[in-house]
Amino acid sequence: MRTAPVLASCLLACSLLLGSRPLAAEPVGSPAGILKKGQWFFGLIGGGLAGRELADTATANLFHVSHVRGYGLTDRISLYGKIGAAYLQVDDSAIRTVASGSTEHTFGTNVLAAAQLKARLWRHAKTGVEWDGSLQYAYLGRRTSDSNQPKWQEWQGATSVAKSWGRLKPYLGLKVSLVSMDYRIREGGQTTHLGSYKGDATVGPFFGSDMYLGDSEDLVMNIETSYINGGGEVTMAIGYSF
Repeated sequence: MRTAPVLASCLLACSLLLGSRPLAAEPVGSPAGILKKGQWFFGLIGGGLAGRELADTATANLFHVSHVRGYGLTDRISLYGKIGAAYLQVDDSAIRTVASGSTEHTFGTNVLAAAQLKARLWRHAKTGVEWDGSLQYAYLGRRTSDSNQPKWQEWQGATSVAKSWGRLKPYLGLKVSLVSMDYRIREGGQTTHLGSYKGDATVGPFFGSDMYLGDSEDLVMNIETSYINGGGEVTMAIGYSF
């Protein structure tokens, strides 16, 4: 079976912050990401968002790159994991540095880790239309004590439908994201702001497409975009299944 670059996720790197408008930037990945039993998938994924509303007073820029691996537990269920790095910058007008009065806070490069379980719920044999679901968990944080520190967690559930058209496999779906983030902002070696952003579960659409390359169509390129609470994100991935 063809395999799509599943961004594993749950992850969510992008999602960080905030408040009553939680950010959900971790890609879901296409239904084609469901592998055959015993099949592996190795890939790379990268993406980002800019100027995303987080809270009433905050926006964020976030960029991430990760290595993702997947394994087919059965012909209908696949497990994915992701490890990588995410750069985060937040502009919050309610939080100003003491010395400069700046509202821009850089959280630097952070470790991003995620796990995702994907399942094929239904497939129409005649038309090839697929209906799939996934559950993801993602963590983003850093332990350096002399700089700003984020600790972000996200749970994400999603469902989507897809259909192949030659070497292309477009898909469309909805995802729900629940995010929490604790932060520590430091200045001059001292903690000046300590708090958290927490929000309700948020629902938004996502869509994307796979393109299969090679004689065996085992090399897959993917692009996906999502939209939640006035902000969008684009991710791209490439991977190989065997």
